[in-house]
Amino acid sequence: MAKDWFGAPRHLARSLLVTAVVVGAATTEAYAKPTAVALIEENRAYAIDGLAIEGLEPTEPMTVDELLPRSLPTTMTGTEILELARRIKNLALFDRVEVEPVGRTLHIRLDHKASISPIFDLSTGKTLRDSKTTVGAVHNDIDGHATRLGVKASYSERGLNFSLWLFQHPYRPRRWTGEYELYYQGSGFRFEGEDTHWHRNRFGGEVEFLSPFAYGQHFRYEFQINAYRETLSVREGLVPPDGTYLGTTSEFIYDRYTWNDLTPSGFRSVLELRPGVFVGPDQARHELRAKTIAAAKLAESTALVVFASGSAVNLGNPNHAALLGSVLGVRGLPDSLYRNHIQAFANVELRQALPLGKRWYLQGVAFTDVAGFLPMDARGDAASWLFGWSTGVGLRVLPTALVDTLLRLDASRLHYPFGGWLVQFGINQYI
Repeated sequence: MAKDWFGAPRHLARSLLVTAVVVGAATTEAYAKPTAVALIEENRAYAIDGLAIEGLEPTEPMTVDELLPRSLPTTMTGTEILELARRIKNLALFDRVEVEPVGRTLHIRLDHKASISPIFDLSTGKTLRDSKTTVGAVHNDIDGHATRLGVKASYSERGLNFSLWLFQHPYRPRRWTGEYELYYQGSGFRFEGEDTHWHRNRFGGEVEFLSPFAYGQHFRYEFQINAYRETLSVREGLVPPDGTYLGTTSEFIYDRYTWNDLTPSGFRSVLELRPGVFVGPDQARHELRAKTIAAAKLAESTALVVFASGSAVNLGNPNHAALLGSVLGVRGLPDSLYRNHIQAFANVELRQALPLGKRWYLQGVAFTDVAGFLPMDARGDAASWLFGWSTGVGLRVLPTALVDTLLRLDASRLHYPFGGWLVQFGINQYI
């Protein structure tokens, strides 16, 4: 008899989702606060002299003004008003966004989330050393203009990590915006079937510039300057040299994604070209990345969300590789092990939410992860192709009054390249 890999998770997922759909259909109406736009005709022109905004504080009114396609007074099409509502929602500062033109005034009604969010993540691994934990905090509106200031420290990839960042929001249609980050990354390296291992230390920073996001356009461009110093410690066997990385990144972005706590929709795709050089050993460090997130709202509180990513780097040094594991990739794979020349993976989640009270939801999730990857060995040469696949179920307790914050519990069964279970905790969505 063939082994039933799904077992209890399959039956649990079926029961969870059926129950959620039935109960959610009966009760969501009383609590849900979706983005609302009152009967706006897309092709109609609306004369707008001013804004009347409720629930914006502590965010500054200028934040909404900067999202407008033009300075007021102006004439906006219905399509532009719908796009304004999407951009306000995508700031992720509000769990209710209602936009309605009344006469020559555009009325905007909001429910503001808490500005400060904790950062906490805990993921179990095959061993205690392979587990991950992260603590920190982010202020999502540090200047009243939806700029995020964050700090976090973590243990992951068998090493300590630290990051400090300042990100302006990317939805201004008439000006460039910036993102700035400083970080230290520690990472333990090991390889299947080899005694060679080492600990990599990186200290570096990034400066990013994002082009204006004009109305009527879905494409935009981002330019980054990247630099870090890389050294090795705890060396065993033949190890790569130390050096300094200098490089740039060009990102080409197509954005038609609408963020929502419960039911996101649309899609966003990014292509990244990352040329660079590792000064000292004089090694090339190039990378090509592509990633897409897509979501469909299936019902009032039901969504299908898909994230797909692929990357390729040049061979020669495993310190320059794409990393795949449970933290990012396939839930159940060991972390800090697969340093890849080429990789591609996809995560698929079916989400169903039940209202627990005002601005509180319980969300059930059934998911599957799949990947194909070509690891490097300790010399930086390509090994053999591997494939990963896992399935599982999860629960989230979701307070919509907080920004990007929830309680997440996932249980997954890894089927390939070997079997195993993983229980993963966190305070944000996996994708």
